[in-house]
Amino acid sequence: MSTSSEDFEVVYASKPDDDTVVLTSQDKGKVWLEQAMFQFGNNYNQYSSFLNENSLNRTQITPEELDMLADNAQNDLEKIKKINSIIRFYINKDDLIGLVYETIESNINTDYRLSFPEVDGEIDSSKRAKDIIEKFNSQINLKHLMRKSIPLAYSEGNYPMYLRSKNNSYVVDHYPLGVVEVSDYEIDGEPVLLINMTELKSRLQKTNKKSKKGKSLFFDKLEDEIKNNYPPEVYKGLQEKDTYVKLDIKKSGIIRLNNMNRKYGLTSIFRALKSSLMLETFERTDRINAKAKAKKIIFQKLHKEILGQDYNKQAFEEMAYAHTNLMSAWKNETVVYTGAAFVEDVKYVEPKTENINIENVNYHRNKQMTSLGINFLNVGSGQSYTTANISITELMKTINKISEQLEDILEKWYKVVLETNGISLEHCPSIRLIDSEELNKELKLKLAELLYSKFNSSYETAYGLLGINVEDEKQRRIKENDENYDDIFTPRLTAYTNSGDKSSGRPVNNKDPDKQLQDQDRRNS
Repeated sequence: MSTSSEDFEVVYASKPDDDTVVLTSQDKGKVWLEQAMFQFGNNYNQYSSFLNENSLNRTQITPEELDMLADNAQNDLEKIKKINSIIRFYINKDDLIGLVYETIESNINTDYRLSFPEVDGEIDSSKRAKDIIEKFNSQINLKHLMRKSIPLAYSEGNYPMYLRSKNNSYVVDHYPLGVVEVSDYEIDGEPVLLINMTELKSRLQKTNKKSKKGKSLFFDKLEDEIKNNYPPEVYKGLQEKDTYVKLDIKKSGIIRLNNMNRKYGLTSIFRALKSSLMLETFERTDRINAKAKAKKIIFQKLHKEILGQDYNKQAFEEMAYAHTNLMSAWKNETVVYTGAAFVEDVKYVEPKTENINIENVNYHRNKQMTSLGINFLNVGSGQSYTTANISITELMKTINKISEQLEDILEKWYKVVLETNGISLEHCPSIRLIDSEELNKELKLKLAELLYSKFNSSYETAYGLLGINVEDEKQRRIKENDENYDDIFTPRLTAYTNSGDKSSGRPVNNKDPDKQLQDQDRRNS
């Protein structure tokens, strides 16, 4: 369908004399394109809320408490919430557990690949589907979502999410357990999530910060905050005073770890807590022993005869005298002390406590690391040294397992976005989040060479593994060919570029013809 330039009137600017400048059809196109691109990338500033969290009661963390929490934890929301509060405490406090969490954050591979199906005769729809999905990934900030969701799914065993939209703009919200609950039902194998309205309203109660004029910086009322920050079904539930609200199954999703086909997931860190408690006990005992050993106790013993024949004399004067003399001598760098005749002995009293056996400490520390997916590999040993490397292979496998669940949720959301834009679901892509192991540069180089040389893969695949954009390389190669870079950067004649055909061997003797023939024959042979 063609459209003539007379069908539209676009006013670009007004002059002081009120004459208007009407754009040409080409200029109109530029203005429309700029407006479209603005709307295309506009997220309309969608808010999301931080909800209040209760502090952990440290007095209840005992081995017996952990045994109780481990019993059928995946079906008990309160147990999962208590476990996660303990885990958050130990991530902040424990060196190994905190390091594991940081390792996961550092090793998240935010690269991903989209694979769009080929649909015959629908080139325009395929291109539009690609543009829509790329825009969607940009709006939800997919790389940031991966860095945020995967470590939290590992540390808490659960990561509930909801895809919220407004004016064709999308944002992914995360709701903590307690506010969101897993129902007793599934739809097509996916758990139905519920919002606990009582818990939500309770956690949204916070100090309302205001400006100097007394106006709220964000929202005046709870109703306004829920209307702007939460799905429409939640706002409807608030108006109708529902206790629970069922979230849209198409837009909700949850990542679960070790859920054992039950309602909730359980973090792998939980298995390391008993060893952490034992290490804490060892550390506390050593600290007490160190304080006791740090005290200097000097005992001065006097003869009992100073108490008199019936031992009823106080002898405070003699005791004070002996004590004063000893302390006066003790102040000197070199202590020389001669006790009075009634002083029997002076000696140190040292605590007999011993530090915890290091083998016990190492046992529980190794047990803790094994639970977290970390192992020490002995690389080599000799009389004077031993080298150990840390293996996080099992930890990376767990990360990849979490990534697979995130892939399923994203593909479900892609269908929602395409359906909203009137695109057939035949064009829905599959997404693969690149394994964390592929962050290794050496592995990337080997894999790129293998795919290109032996599997005959595309330039885009091989370059993409190395983080190089194939379109950028294409334009650079075209420019270099047009400007004859190969002719300009001809290799200089050096020892590394010279083939040696004319200069190898013994130099030709130009003065002796017979010698020339011998040298020539030798080169030819």
